Amino acid sequence: MEISEKSEKFLKFGITGCLLYVIGDFLFAATGKGQTTETIGLFVKVAYLEMGTWRMVASIICGFIGTLLYYMGFHRMYGLLKIHINHLGVVRFQKWTKLFRIAYITGTVAWTWVHAMFMTQALIFKYIWQEFCDMEKAADIANRVFYANAPGMAAAYILCDIGLTVIMIVMVWKKIIPLKSIGARILATLCNPIMLPGVVGNLMSLLPWPLNQLDHGTESFGHALVLVLGLVLLKEMKQNGELEGEALE
Repeated sequence: MEISEKSEKFLKFGITGCLLYVIGDFLFAATGKGQTTETIGLFVKVAYLEMGTWRMVASIICGFIGTLLYYMGFHRMYGLLKIHINHLGVVRFQKWTKLFRIAYITGTVAWTWVHAMFMTQALIFKYIWQEFCDMEKAADIANRVFYANAPGMAAAYILCDIGLTVIMIVMVWKKIIPLKSIGARILATLCNPIMLPGVVGNLMSLLPWPLNQLDHGTESFGHALVLVLGLVLLKEMKQNGELEGEALE
């Protein structure tokens, strides 16, 4: 299999993994019509009490499988970026590939744990309430579990969401990601895990149910769109012959 075909395959694996994240987000966060969205503390939702346990288990599985595929896609995009920047011949651009690597490795290590942590918190709240019928105590214990894990979760968010967003915006506007027009670069500025939910997700949340539920998956979909930009990069590299004689692990 040619390097370009294999790269396209891996990038699509990564996109599939991010779409599994989207499914996991919906399973975790989507609420029914008229269902309360009240929270107790930062992240304990009263709606967890009405959700089937199967949703939380399925969400954890989506996060686990999604992370494996996520790594395959982002590792391949990292390899393509290294080759592309060598062909551009701009040494100062190399730091952006190194930062890109830090971001996606953090995502690979963290996403399964972070996703499972949210689900574990929800299950603790649900099971304690079912056992003792004391919502306040159940929420307090679940929130304390969350706060104990919050520093690691915050670090992961800063590196693999905020960090990846900054890196991608810089690479788009420095033309490391080859786009033909300013309009395309403006659109590509949304293709990351912070700008997409910040702009598109917040607008969707203003829509009536069930359309307002679509905002739950925008952060994960932003990761998928980063890999779509990877497909754009791959296409340009193929046209320019940048992959001839190259090898990627």
